[in-house]
Amino acid sequence: MKLKVKTLSFAVTTAIAASAVALSANAQTAPAAPQKVEKIEVTGSNIKRVDAETASPIQVITAEEIRRSGRQSVTELLRELPINAAGGLTELSGSNSFSAGAASASLRGLGSAATLVLLNGRRIAPYGLSDPNFGQSAAVNLNSIPLDVIERIEILKDGASAIYGSEAIAGVINIILRKDYTGGQAGFTTTANKEGLYKNSTVTATFGKGDLAKDRYNAFINVEFYKQDSTRFVDVLPFLNRQEFATVYGTGQISSAFSPFLTYIVNAAGAPVASPGAACPAANIVPWNFNGFNLPGVGGASGNVCLYDNLSRAEIVPKAERKSVFARGTVDLSATTQIYLEAGLVQNQTYFLGFPAAVGFGTGSTFNSLTGRLVPAPQSLVQGHPNNPFARNTQVRARMDAVGPSDREIESDTIRVVGGVKTTIGKFDFESGILYNRGKTTTYDYNSIRLDRLAQAFGFTYQNNAQGNPVLVANLAGGVYRWDNPNGGGVTADSLRINTRNTADSKFTIWDAKLSGEAFQLPGGAAGLAAGVEFRKEERVAAPDAEAIRGNVFGRGISRAEGSRNVSTLFGELVMPIAKSVEVQTAVRYDRYSDYGSSLTPKVAASWTAMSGLKLRSSYATGFRAPSLTEITRSATSGFFNGVDDPRRCLRPTITIGCALSIPGLISAFPQIQPEKAKTITGGFVWEPSANTSLSVDYFSIARRNEITFLSLGEILLNEGSSDPRYAGKVIRDPGNTSPNVPNDPGAILYVITGFDNLGETRVKGIDFDARHRVSLSQLGRLNFNFVATMYTDQRGSGTPGARLISYSGFRNAPELRAQFRTSWEYRDWTSSAAVNYLHSMKAHVNPDPDNASAATRAAIADCANPVGTYLGVCTIAPYITVDLGAEYRGFKNWRLNLLVRNAANARPSKDPLARPFNVAWYQPQGMNFVASARYTFK
Repeated sequence: MKLKVKTLSFAVTTAIAASAVALSANAQTAPAAPQKVEKIEVTGSNIKRVDAETASPIQVITAEEIRRSGRQSVTELLRELPINAAGGLTELSGSNSFSAGAASASLRGLGSAATLVLLNGRRIAPYGLSDPNFGQSAAVNLNSIPLDVIERIEILKDGASAIYGSEAIAGVINIILRKDYTGGQAGFTTTANKEGLYKNSTVTATFGKGDLAKDRYNAFINVEFYKQDSTRFVDVLPFLNRQEFATVYGTGQISSAFSPFLTYIVNAAGAPVASPGAACPAANIVPWNFNGFNLPGVGGASGNVCLYDNLSRAEIVPKAERKSVFARGTVDLSATTQIYLEAGLVQNQTYFLGFPAAVGFGTGSTFNSLTGRLVPAPQSLVQGHPNNPFARNTQVRARMDAVGPSDREIESDTIRVVGGVKTTIGKFDFESGILYNRGKTTTYDYNSIRLDRLAQAFGFTYQNNAQGNPVLVANLAGGVYRWDNPNGGGVTADSLRINTRNTADSKFTIWDAKLSGEAFQLPGGAAGLAAGVEFRKEERVAAPDAEAIRGNVFGRGISRAEGSRNVSTLFGELVMPIAKSVEVQTAVRYDRYSDYGSSLTPKVAASWTAMSGLKLRSSYATGFRAPSLTEITRSATSGFFNGVDDPRRCLRPTITIGCALSIPGLISAFPQIQPEKAKTITGGFVWEPSANTSLSVDYFSIARRNEITFLSLGEILLNEGSSDPRYAGKVIRDPGNTSPNVPNDPGAILYVITGFDNLGETRVKGIDFDARHRVSLSQLGRLNFNFVATMYTDQRGSGTPGARLISYSGFRNAPELRAQFRTSWEYRDWTSSAAVNYLHSMKAHVNPDPDNASAATRAAIADCANPVGTYLGVCTIAPYITVDLGAEYRGFKNWRLNLLVRNAANARPSKDPLARPFNVAWYQPQGMNFVASARYTFK
């Protein structure tokens, strides 16, 4: 294979150079050409051109627009764009996310892995942590990109696998950094809401020297420091509608707006009481309905529980810091040859507050990766335990306060180095470069609990049964843990505590070469040709702590991966002006992966200037997404599926056992997995009736199949007992844990097994709008207007091959319209701005699959108007509208001062009953907040 790669590299490079030399020889005999107009390379094409409006729709965000937005990260900036939708990562997701500390974009709502993010036209290595959730396996962490050195962001809104390769199914975000800078500047930005919460601040500085036109060199360096303060739920409860959720669990206690985290034991009569050891505060003792729970001596009963005050440490925004340095040097060796070197280092640190672990009843198993066995966690105190006054093993649920809160710290270091050369051979531009990009992530979990010691704390030890599976066996010989005296038993809080360290590493090493220029003449002008080659080595390793690998860390999921591969690519592109008003673009790309095989992806696009100022355009492209290394190589993820209803035990409203469970699950990679495939069609027009007005309207249709995901838990549960190998033996139950209230109770679910496969299919259709207008006010300055919107006409999908596609358009997390209107008034040293952000309403529930939806799901949806039901009477989530107001002043020499009021109307996030207290995919929690910034420029 190495020989083939080298031979292919030599052949393609030789062919490119030979073509350029031949064309250069022809060019030498031609008459001198007039002075060239400066051309730029536009995202979506490797061919430089004068006209930035191509046959493919592109949205451009300039550095000026970024600065006036008041955003302090690429994540903040992109998440508010209408084309962005649910399916991306957000730092608001919390520490329990497999990608905690990262943030990503999801164009068209097709997931982060279907959105290709480029930096200066080249790839970015994915975030190191291995995320098994749909669409996140190859997510790029946008927090690893410094904001201050961005020159512009170009978003290609159609599929571009033929130009850029895998992951470009939903579109491309090309973040283009500054190429040179002379002089110096320093800036400061700070943000807080009207209560002084949600504070964050950024300090930046840039210094550069050398004029390429005069000195033939330029070098500059940029540094950026960002700090984000922690904000807790208790500080913002009234604004986030806590009172509207106060009775969700049937109590008015402060923590019932979130998770109840019960603490209890049962008494001699079988009724639950407040606490297994330490006294419970009187305010936290509340009545609870245990109907259906398997409590000793009780079928269904009501009693008291101690609600744990998890709210005091619950964060809405974690503490975070980011430090970055970016440098670039450029030297013109001659009038036609330039070399450059750029390097960047970004360090991200995020600290998440946690709670003391809850142990006992309702907790699941851990997975021992070395043996391939599940290790059960204790559910009951053994008979004879000092905190168990009854003559039997007794179920208990308790908090390990003395062990300490389960905090998590994530450190992520990203290094990126690119060196290259640009030259001209005749009419052709040639560029070649080498890139090295590495992201290393370290996760520290504090105050976790050793599972073997926890078993001993409850009065058990582990032994293997006849099948080789570890089981709990009563054994009081080694001493136990006492909740009433945490350091007075044979097992102490200190001996239970374990701090773990997990590491993840993601690397890209890339060499590329590209030739582009004018190839031949056509009736409409010169045809543009581009051809190139790329070789890429991908490496990814996720290494959990040694104790976590052997399943000895209670309540923590792990993701383990190890793999590498080589990718060889050939690509070509031809832009043909077949008439003065008609241009056709064709492109094709061949990618060969060393693990799964190869993909050939073509694209064709055309534009027609029907009349002066009116251009019609359309494109057709095929696309693919290669399986990520964590989906195809040696990897496995163990974690917990939350909010699960067991269809065989959850019999709402009469029996709530088996409802809203947290179920352990094991997800495995699948070496035979195939790439996702897609077809994208766009069609629309750009109309410029004057130099001050433009309107573009573009239809898009994306059909994606062979989607890589794991078989849904709901489908596995609904098909439990089937002989189909996809479902057979995937649900593991405990036949000894049954309830007399559940007819033919099969027992509680211990864990579920699933794995990656090509299972899903999605179709998305809609229309993008982009309107811009400028009005001159003569001596009073100028007004600028911009309207951008994405409207979905169809969104449907299926998680099972061959199954009918179910519409989700307008349902939960799939609004049909998102829009943004911006205006600014430029007058002398002032610029005033306003922006209106609009998110359309959506159903509070998903559209149920008529064939597979459980009876509990259908009943809940049918009863969504019930104010005390699952949906709290909210069938439709209201539209969300925010208004931003800003001003910039440039009247002081070398200074730019900005003040922005975001969400000036203090609009609350729309109430989403299934995302309490708010839906992090769409809404921001700050309410009205203020951004102040100052920038000083000096020579």
